[in-house]
Amino acid sequence: MIGAMKRPIVYFTATLATVLSLAAVGIGAAVDSPRTLMSRADYDTARKAISAEARLAYASCRTRTGGERDLCRAQARAGERVKVAELLARYHGTYGALEEARLARVKADFDLERAKCESRSGDSRTECLRAAREDRARALAAARQATT
Repeated sequence: MIGAMKRPIVYFTATLATVLSLAAVGIGAAVDSPRTLMSRADYDTARKAISAEARLAYASCRTRTGGERDLCRAQARAGERVKVAELLARYHGTYGALEEARLARVKADFDLERAKCESRSGDSRTECLRAAREDRARALAAARQATT
């Protein structure tokens, strides 16, 4: 008699446990998946477009010579780096990705300034590089402060 009375309670408990565990698995899957603002196909398409644009920019640098060629390559590389970082920020949609995009812009600006300094010589080059490093340090601090 006592076993017959406990049987509905056991069935109810087992059913409730199954439902709750399935809900927990569903919640866990939702938490583990990355938050994204665009589909993977859109991201891949945009990434390929950025790569194609960068190849065209590099190709246009071939017609130049000397320092102009180095500056052109630095501009192409910096532009590609910034566009990829901004695309990743849109794709992931996180604060970390936004910070990486800001830092990529700062690093790209520094690379361009450094390429401009390479055409100089002597003390002028040294002062140019020093100013570029100081500007980079200020911009990095501002970019990091903007995310906090």
